[in-house]
Amino acid sequence: MKKTLAVILAFIMIAGCMSSLAFAEETPTVFVTIANKGAFATAQIEVAVTDIDGDDKLTVNDALYAAHEASYSGGASSGYGYYTHKDYGLSLGKLWGDTSGNFGYYINDKSCWGLADEVKDGDYVSAFVYSDGKYYSDKYSFFTVRNISVKANSDIELTLCCAGYDANWNPVTLPVANAEITVDGKATGVKTDANGKATIQLSSSGEYLISAVSDSETLVPPVCVAQVSGGLFASIISAVISLINTVISLFLSLVK
Repeated sequence: MKKTLAVILAFIMIAGCMSSLAFAEETPTVFVTIANKGAFATAQIEVAVTDIDGDDKLTVNDALYAAHEASYSGGASSGYGYYTHKDYGLSLGKLWGDTSGNFGYYINDKSCWGLADEVKDGDYVSAFVYSDGKYYSDKYSFFTVRNISVKANSDIELTLCCAGYDANWNPVTLPVANAEITVDGKATGVKTDANGKATIQLSSSGEYLISAVSDSETLVPPVCVAQVSGGLFASIISAVISLINTVISLFLSLVK
């Protein structure tokens, strides 16, 4: 009897672990960027996506809800809203507190069909409120690299693109020329060339938000997060620590 009970308990424990693993696999992590009329509200924040609308899918709607729940003052109930349109299905009613209806959203820099588009682990979701709510002239722009890790004073090579259309209204990717690169909201004086390319350097270690602005076009702000290591201060500290360790080792050898 005891042996049978032990087997049953072991089976229950194994089943519980398997259920937990399955649940974890079904909860993807998505990186969400939200721009409100040209200003960042969030920039690649990491959120766990769950099925908040009960449609048995993990979607853009779920990701945006999670981002507001995590970062908007008052949570999703205050800053986010969605509804079902009779013709267009699941639709966005409020984004970062804005109820204008002038919204756009992308997955991995590709335009979405709607809020019900599915997301998977590691996806990048971008949503924005148009600055131009009349003619919708805002251009969705993005860097070809979303994240980069470099040493201080190393070249950071960027290519800035935007979503556009060809003569037959097929979606295409176009370079953005003459846009100024910004770092943490500050202008660098570096502008993209005719191919959308620019090179900058960062001299201090830390995390930086790289974006771009244009005098001739209204850009949905692109985002690249740079992790910089080995700045001057870090080098000095490393040298001091190395010297201390050398002195300690020498002292211990003399004591022996």
